[in-house]
Amino acid sequence: MTRSSWYFLIGLAFALHNSEEAIAAPRMLAMMQARGPALLRAFYSGIEVSELRVSLFILTALGLFLALLAARDEASTTGAYAMLVFAAVIGLNALMHVALAVTFRTYMPGLITAILLTLPLSLLVLARGFRERWVPTRAYWSIIPAAVVVHGPLLAGFIIGTTRLARVFVRS
Repeated sequence: MTRSSWYFLIGLAFALHNSEEAIAAPRMLAMMQARGPALLRAFYSGIEVSELRVSLFILTALGLFLALLAARDEASTTGAYAMLVFAAVIGLNALMHVALAVTFRTYMPGLITAILLTLPLSLLVLARGFRERWVPTRAYWSIIPAAVVVHGPLLAGFIIGTTRLARVFVRS
């Protein structure tokens, strides 16, 4: 398979995963707001289902755009690095879904696609990228720390910003 094919698969898996989360958004918000660890309860407090769905839609569109952009020039090291970080982010997110499902002892919205799609695909892409040297070795070792930053503070800021934006349009 070409790099572009892998990039499209990452985007598709991401879209399917976010669709599962959007469908089950009421359950996810209820669990996070009532039973989540204090940090997550505080973060999700006040977020409405419609706002979370808007955030997921925008995030999915950006993820698909990134995959399309990277696929246009599969020889680009910058595009490869961005997609390897994307792969690591969806893998990290999958691990978070598993951890939350274990913590809550119940289905966590997004768990099915996390286990069946995003985690295995993430591992395959990261291994292939390393084996085929999509990026220099030094850059490769920065992928996981970059993914932690993207999945942590950047994603949190994105969710805060897009849910506030959704309030303007949804409640107007």
